Amino acid sequence: MLRLPAVVINTGASALDAMKAKLAKLVGRARLLKLVRAKGLLSLAALAAASAAATALAEPGDLGYAFLAFLIFGGIILFVIGLIAVWILLAVWVYRDAKKRGMEATLWLLLVLLTGIIGLIVYLIVRREHPIQQPPPPPPPPTG
Repeated sequence: MLRLPAVVINTGASALDAMKAKLAKLVGRARLLKLVRAKGLLSLAALAAASAAATALAEPGDLGYAFLAFLIFGGIILFVIGLIAVWILLAVWVYRDAKKRGMEATLWLLLVLLTGIIGLIVYLIVRREHPIQQPPPPPPPPTG
């Protein structure tokens, strides 16, 4: 639990209320950061969504709008990085699977990398015709 020392400020009630609201946002974000550490990348998306919702109500003079723009840009970057990672993992899977089936693995790897989902669909259709090849039996031991 986050504990902050009490601060006495001689300002109007509206300024004090604004400071309390900002403090509540910070405490809420600290709790969300603990969630990110516990749950990983999926919680990072939840943190971005919650922070975006919290800063959407910010005043125009506040840094909330800049932070919201940063979160949106960061979310887009994370999404693109995720898509690239999935794309590469699928290409590696196609390479390994084609190699097991005795197909031209490098050709299929390049096809999936260059054409994306279309190449993957073509590979999934063509691979049905090529069963997984069993490794050759080991050579017999030398007799002597």
